[in-house]
Amino acid sequence: MNANVALGILALLAGALWRLEVEWRGWEGLAWTGYFHLAVPAAVASFLVWTWLFLDAPSPRRRAAIVAVLALFAALAVPLTEGSLRTAFSRFFFASSLPWPLLFWWLLTPSLVVGILRAFRVPVEARRWVLGQALFVAAWPLAATVIQVFPQHGHTDAIHAFKSGLVVPFFVIALGITIPTRNDRRNA
Repeated sequence: MNANVALGILALLAGALWRLEVEWRGWEGLAWTGYFHLAVPAAVASFLVWTWLFLDAPSPRRRAAIVAVLALFAALAVPLTEGSLRTAFSRFFFASSLPWPLLFWWLLTPSLVVGILRAFRVPVEARRWVLGQALFVAAWPLAATVIQVFPQHGHTDAIHAFKSGLVVPFFVIALGITIPTRNDRRNA
């Protein structure tokens, strides 16, 4: 299977899994911000498997090391990101003077992934890094635009763009763009 097709399928499945979990646990209000989403580790694990299968690394041993470091990074980043988002969606946040950039550090995730790849001497083209980083940052505004066309339970705001899972496929594709794949080498 082609890496890009597999990434697209993974992105759609990750978004659908998020949405199913939110629907299953209850759509109303901000309840979705009060629990750990099982869809997140499932999507991260799936992305790591995708990376293992398609990463253009010089050896299986180096690919395994890269995936292990990415898994460690994800194990640290997921709870920190969850805490950042909970804080951002809380009433406390809107009443306080917390600096927004500290809460949205996770927007640099593609750059951190590229840093890990380069630390293992996996070349990442600058255009792939820039495109992946730009799409990751633009994921939420893009999802907010999509929700205008496809309203979720009648809501068309930025919070529902996240809640509905429409943002998830953009995040997955943005991260996948930064990963050089064996398919890319064959197509060059």
